[in-house]
Amino acid sequence: MSRFTRLLLLLLVMLALCLAACSDKEKEPSSSSDVSQAPVVDPNYPVAIGEIRIERRPKRIVSLSPALTEIICELGGRDRLTGISDYCDYPERVTNNLSCGTSALPDWGTMEEADPQIVFASAQMSQQDTIRLQQMGAEVVILPPASDLDGIAEIYRTIGIILDGMEDGKRNGEQVFAPLRAGYEALEQAANAQSSILGIYLRAVPLMMATGDCYEQELLSLIGVENAAAEYYDWEYPADQAVNLYPDLIFYDRSIDPTFFANSTIYNTTDAYKNNRMYPINALVFERQSRRMLEQLVEMFKLAHPNVDFHLDLDAPAARDEASASEEEDEDVLRLEDATQLH
Repeated sequence: MSRFTRLLLLLLVMLALCLAACSDKEKEPSSSSDVSQAPVVDPNYPVAIGEIRIERRPKRIVSLSPALTEIICELGGRDRLTGISDYCDYPERVTNNLSCGTSALPDWGTMEEADPQIVFASAQMSQQDTIRLQQMGAEVVILPPASDLDGIAEIYRTIGIILDGMEDGKRNGEQVFAPLRAGYEALEQAANAQSSILGIYLRAVPLMMATGDCYEQELLSLIGVENAAAEYYDWEYPADQAVNLYPDLIFYDRSIDPTFFANSTIYNTTDAYKNNRMYPINALVFERQSRRMLEQLVEMFKLAHPNVDFHLDLDAPAARDEASASEEEDEDVLRLEDATQLH
């Protein structure tokens, strides 16, 4: 082999090695590429609350509870409501949504049209209906009415987390409820500075009224009204004790015809009737436990204590942070402490 040939072969080998090295270098990812391709961790989703798993922010929601519909709207979720119950009527604009029946009797035609990712209800649904919704791809969230203020706060937080995630949603739920809690506390403080007045809250005639075992008893106390039916139970004032019913003030559901009282010896002999201290209220607001419940309590306080100058700005920033949720366990209620972010 000539000297020229050996030199040519050597040059060819060196060229091949250089090309191979350059090719390997191109295949190796750079450190900057690793950083740019790293997955972004969402601080909000996926999230789990008990057995419920929510992978991403829901875009289509059905509420089969008038109470939860109001709170969903307060938390900014109205535009994501694709369906409501037959009884949802507030805020008025929700009535433009599909009516999907009730938790006891869903309307499957409109439910399928609404195509929900989340279905909210205040009462348990049948196992068959729950399974059918799950097969449609919906998570079923049951949030019964709360029995105290901490329970209401937890409903706001839980719905917030479901709507907008572990961080943003929880923060939104707390921020929306904070001025309401501050309002309840201000109302209670104002009531404590006044002499209590003996009264009742009549839900239906003749003697269905708030008794000592119901949440409405606490609401009456909150506005400085001593409940004349506090020693009884199950929303029933005994007929054989009606002769002893002498309230100074009566709140009654506005569905009751006021002429009833004029013709009833149970009520037309009371100081409440004689002094024209009979006030109609919206009983549904108490059942819904939304912002409107506080607004109605403020009006009731003013009626009970007309000489007190009391004003409440619910849109003002809250003066304190949200209190922690009640630690009492309730197997039927989704507990916020069960909420975890999945990774």
